[in-house]
Amino acid sequence: MNAQKPRIAAIDEFVGAIYDSISYIPSISIGVVQNGEVVHQQAYGYRDVSNKLLAESSTQYYIASTTKSFTALAATILESKGLLDFNKPLEAYFPKVNFPDSIQADKITIPDLLGHTSGIDNCADMTFKLAYSGSYTYDELFAIMAQTCRRDELGTYRYSNFGYNLLNLIFIRELGKTWKEVVQEEILDPIGMDKTFSSKVELLESRENISIPYRALGVNGKDFFEIPRLMKSDDTMHAAGGLYSSVDDILKWLLFQVGNGVINGKTVIPSQILSKTRALRGEIEPDRFGLGKYNISYGYGWNIAKYKDKIMYHHGGAFTGYSTLISYIPETKSGVVVMINDNQIGNGLTALLSRFIYDLMDINVKEENRDWKKSYAVSISNIKVESKEFGIDRMHQDYSNRMKRKWDLSVPHSAITGAYTCKDGNRPLIRIFEKDGKLGVIQGNMNASVEPYIYPNTMRVDMFGIGNMLKLEVDGEQVTGIRYKDNYYEKL
Repeated sequence: MNAQKPRIAAIDEFVGAIYDSISYIPSISIGVVQNGEVVHQQAYGYRDVSNKLLAESSTQYYIASTTKSFTALAATILESKGLLDFNKPLEAYFPKVNFPDSIQADKITIPDLLGHTSGIDNCADMTFKLAYSGSYTYDELFAIMAQTCRRDELGTYRYSNFGYNLLNLIFIRELGKTWKEVVQEEILDPIGMDKTFSSKVELLESRENISIPYRALGVNGKDFFEIPRLMKSDDTMHAAGGLYSSVDDILKWLLFQVGNGVINGKTVIPSQILSKTRALRGEIEPDRFGLGKYNISYGYGWNIAKYKDKIMYHHGGAFTGYSTLISYIPETKSGVVVMINDNQIGNGLTALLSRFIYDLMDINVKEENRDWKKSYAVSISNIKVESKEFGIDRMHQDYSNRMKRKWDLSVPHSAITGAYTCKDGNRPLIRIFEKDGKLGVIQGNMNASVEPYIYPNTMRVDMFGIGNMLKLEVDGEQVTGIRYKDNYYEKL
């Protein structure tokens, strides 16, 4: 451990240099495994900026799509127990669903769902309901499966949440359990990850410290942290992205992975099951997200990458206000987790920090070449420039321009308020209300900010960090409907 001290000190120094250059980062939490041992677990910055509450390695972050590796492993465990059949086609799991012939439901299997090669999506917005609006019942989800549509050829890789959400319906149909129960029983409990939560209610009841999600804007050289309106709730914690966790608990996950299923000398899950989740399933094109530029394939819930001639498994997760990157290299029994409670600059920083730590810990890199001040200072500068030029400065200018707009409505608020039902698809009701003289918009769990837009009888509606135009359909003194995000909603 003493030999590691200079390198660990370099991590602290590097994070300090990031904060010196880019002050508008709420918190960064890091965990590092090397040679099968935890060598670093540390948090920096604030989990709550307004109240100056420091982050800790036990602080909870929403880990978004990194949930997929848990769901995929749980399914693989069930397959080993004979409770799921990975050769059984989709239509056999759901014999009462009238799938379109074009999607080849007689050939799609669970491995296709786990590896993003099913070629399908759901035209009835199942993913939207599960990840954003929270407006659904399981009976409704089963019913709208018939509206599954073809997107690519079967066997073609394209990343999607839909396959994992469809897998949850298989769990329910075959086992009478949701993905939350399956992951808890098959993974979290055996590994001892008692600080990882698939329920927001249970997380709140646990009294764990939760990091507040932010969009860090850094306006005019000053720290400015905006809290997004879209927050996770129990009904939007889904199989493709539905866990909260901490560095402390994810380190258990990394030790389990690099130990090939062994923790504290005890085999928790047989190594051959883990091997199935890591198997290469055809080549994929590299992508820009996280460590995606090193990708060569995708297993079950893991990107498979070639990093400095070693096979690395990694997965990132991002949602409004959160960025997480989890990775490990079996050959060196090393792993890194980086969590940031911001998704503006956080996505780039999780990857930068992960690369830095792997380089720092690489025994094949000569000691004299470990000077991060030379090799990584440029990266810090680039992220700062890019975040300002393409993000912060643009957002601030956009914000300033929006604040100058005036309302241009031909009808009073009383004619606008009410409920609107979607006529073009399966989106939830939109409700427009008035409070303290201002308009507000709700759709399912989403409570939008509302501002004037640039055209008459329009408003800018921001449900989840992206503003979209909502246009009123006006007939004389009455509002008959609205158009929002390519859908028409009729006023009830």
